[in-house]
Amino acid sequence: MEFQVPQFIEQKPKIVGPLTLIQFFYLAGAGAVSFIAYNLFNVFLWVIVTFIAFGAGIALAFVKINGQDMTKVLGSVVRFLFSSRVYTWQRQVAKTTLELSDEDLENLRKKMGIGERLKSLALKVSVGRVLSKDQPKENEEDKYEVVTYLTGERKVAKRIDY
Repeated sequence: MEFQVPQFIEQKPKIVGPLTLIQFFYLAGAGAVSFIAYNLFNVFLWVIVTFIAFGAGIALAFVKINGQDMTKVLGSVVRFLFSSRVYTWQRQVAKTTLELSDEDLENLRKKMGIGERLKSLALKVSVGRVLSKDQPKENEEDKYEVVTYLTGERKVAKRIDY
């Protein structure tokens, strides 16, 4: 069995001479605008309208920008001009819990180098949470909520009921 593979599928068929049907309609529309302008305006204004109409018709029919037809480019321009331009990035807050026994925690602390210990201690001091083994653990009923600021930024914060 032999099959014929279609070729040149990206080319549109030439229907009206060397023009595709859409190209012909763009140029015919420009001609119609010129004819109407000839009947409505004086010669000077008719020439200006004709140049503008045929310039737009030729641009729509033949000009391609980055392989895209001019109609697609103009549609993208209009969509860009009338859409909102506020782009926000919101980080997803993932809740992770680490279940470690006291024995595993002590082993991790022993393996930490002096630099890591100093960084950990500095972080605890700056946050205000220097804890020792003798201090009681935090209340299990502490509640945390996601807070949304006016800027749209979202953070996890501890809920305090007075």
